[in-house]
Order: sequence, then C-alpha cells, then structure tokens
Amino acid sequence: MLERKILSVLLILSLAVTTGCWSRKELNELAVVMALGIDTHENGYAISAQVLNSAEARTKKGGSMGSASVVTYKSVGKTIPDALQRMLSLAPRMPYLSHVRVLVFGEDLARLGVSDVLDYISRNHQLRTDFFMLIAKNGKASDILEVVTPFEYVPANSLYSSILISEKKWAATGKVTLQQFVTELKRSGSDPVLSGVQLNGSLAEGQSMENVKEISPSTLLQHTGLGVFKGDRLVGWLGESPSKAVNYVLNRVDTTSGFISCPDSGIVGFAVNRVNTSLDVTLNSEGIPEFSAELEIEADVNSVQCPIDITQPAVIDEIEKSIEDKYNANILKHIKGVQQQYGADIFAFGEVLHRKYPDVWKKYRDHWGESFKTMSIHVNADVAIRRIGSIIQPLKQKVVEP
Repeated sequence: MLERKILSVLLILSLAVTTGCWSRKELNELAVVMALGIDTHENGYAISAQVLNSAEARTKKGGSMGSASVVTYKSVGKTIPDALQRMLSLAPRMPYLSHVRVLVFGEDLARLGVSDVLDYISRNHQLRTDFFMLIAKNGKASDILEVVTPFEYVPANSLYSSILISEKKWAATGKVTLQQFVTELKRSGSDPVLSGVQLNGSLAEGQSMENVKEISPSTLLQHTGLGVFKGDRLVGWLGESPSKAVNYVLNRVDTTSGFISCPDSGIVGFAVNRVNTSLDVTLNSEGIPEFSAELEIEADVNSVQCPIDITQPAVIDEIEKSIEDKYNANILKHIKGVQQQYGADIFAFGEVLHRKYPDVWKKYRDHWGESFKTMSIHVNADVAIRRIGSIIQPLKQKVVEP
C-alpha cells in the first residue's frame, strides 16, 4: 500500500516538470502549403507555394470576403530554404509544409537535374513522403499552381485527385511519390519516370475565378503522359500509348480500355479489369541476358461495332488472340523505342538481372545505359475474356429471315 502511495506521489510530481507539446504551432501562426512548385532561376531557384486561405476555404460560396480559397506566393533564393525564408517578406505567416499534396517541377529544372532539389525535400522533417510529384510539361511549375480548377476549392486537391483517377482508370499516367522516385533513382538497374501536366488553354484566363463559373472552363490542367529520366535528368516525353506500355510492364495498370479491329470492318472494344506482369531474365548460350515480360490480362467486351456472333466460343478465342497480338506488338515496339531513343531503363530490367544474376550484373552495371539499348526483350500477353455484357448479340448482327 505504501509503495502505491509513493508511486502516485512521484507521478504527480513528474507532471509538474513535463513540458507538454513543446513544438506545437497554432493554426493562426502558419501558412499551410498545399502545393509546391520549383523552377530554375538565374539566381538559384524560383519557388511557388500554393497556400490555403483557411478563412475562405471554409465557406461553400467562394469565401466570406469573396476572395480565393488559396493564395500563391513566389520567391527566389540560392537554395530552396533560402527562397522559402525570403517568402516571409510576402506571406504574413510561416510556410508549413506538412500538408503538401503535390510537388511540381518546371521542365527546365527537370532537364538540368533534380538531385539537389530532392536533397532538401528528403532532408526536411516537415515534408511527408506521400505527396505526388509532377513535371510542368513545356512550362513552369508556377503557371500550374496559378490555375483555378473546378470541383475542388483548393486546386492542389483537384490535381491530387485527378492523378489518382487518371492512373486508376486511364493507365497513361502514374502517381509517383518521393520515396518511390528516390528508390528508383538510387536503385541499381532502373531509371525513374514522372507524370507530366500542362495547361490546356490560356494562363491569364485560368487565373481568373470566372474560369470555373463557365459550363466549359477556358483553361484546365491536363495530364500528358510520362517523362523519361536518365539518372536525375529528364531526357524526353512519352505519349499516351508508350506511357501505357510502361505502366503495363511495371505492373501499375489497374483498369483501362482498348479496342481491336474486326476481320472485315468495325471494331470490338474491351475493358481491362486485371493485369499481372512478371519480368524474368535468362542467359543465352553466349551468356548474354535475354529478358521477358509475361502479362496476364482479364478483360470484358464492352462494345461490338461489327456483325460477329459472340455467342460462339471460337469468336471469343479470336478476340482474345487479336488482343494478345496487339499487346505483344505494341508493348515490344514501345520498349524498343525507349531503348533506342533514350537508353533509359525505366522498365527496371536491370534490377531483374541484378537480383537473379548478381555476378553477371557486375559486368554491365557501369555501362548499363548503353548495354540496355541492345538487349533482347520478349513480350507475351495472355488475355482472358470474362464477360461480354448485358446483351448477347451486337445490334449490327444480321437478322436471318425465316
């Protein structure tokens, strides 16, 4: 009993010297940054910070004072922290980076290299690693952060959501986090990719609140495929079809759609519901690596625009074979295109070789970019049609008169 009393007294006394939340920051002391843009500048870096205007974002009708729900501050500095400090001459509060949803690089900066920027981003204890990274294609990051977007009062949230939905349903973009990018950058035998975003319309019109009051906004933010990196530098862009091919090989496709041509005329559309890709490497008789990509794809028929009888198993087999041939040809074509044009292993074939044959990898690791250009790669897709829709025959099916 005495021991319990002594313990209770000690606990009570300890409360008197406990500091509590020593690092707390009041919300009215902070400028919560939702999106960060970084561009190159002759004096170092140009930083754009999209800051939440909390008093306005709480209302549903554009704000109590009629102002925007966010404010974009800009500053220039020799380093990123230097630029953020200089931003205090404009912003009434300290920039707070823990709620950043999107980080946008200007294309000029990405082509010069992003390692120095990532050093600060990775080192800063405020920044979490779950935000998405993008490149402003053919433009500046500051321009992207100045566009007013529909659906969301905070443009950063709109951009964040659009990345998620476009990757899940379209497969031509990709959500890339800081941790994922750095891992691919530092990992032996792979090069990273980043999704691109650009203005579709005029910047001047996109900056106005009138932009989202129209049925058809004059300016929107548009995702534009994947940017190819070699090391930490952007070296080129991939269009829709090659970007999809990259995501198929990297096993990052959730759902998407496509079509094939009918034997005579018309098309058959299909929706992909599941994809599983596995990469492998073998050594030929001369000890040279040969790579393979095996794709298992489940799809549904969602459009039949030609007079075929899809109740026949043989017809379904023909559709599956046509889809397989299309995947095999297209993906291999785009892999070879990246090999020959960029020599960047954005498919991580080098990592596959590193894991399976580490001794062989030692012969290639110092010049993998050049060696990758000549590597033999095979693609084999296995497609299974699971469903053909709510109706059996296409509406164009010929009716046989009795």
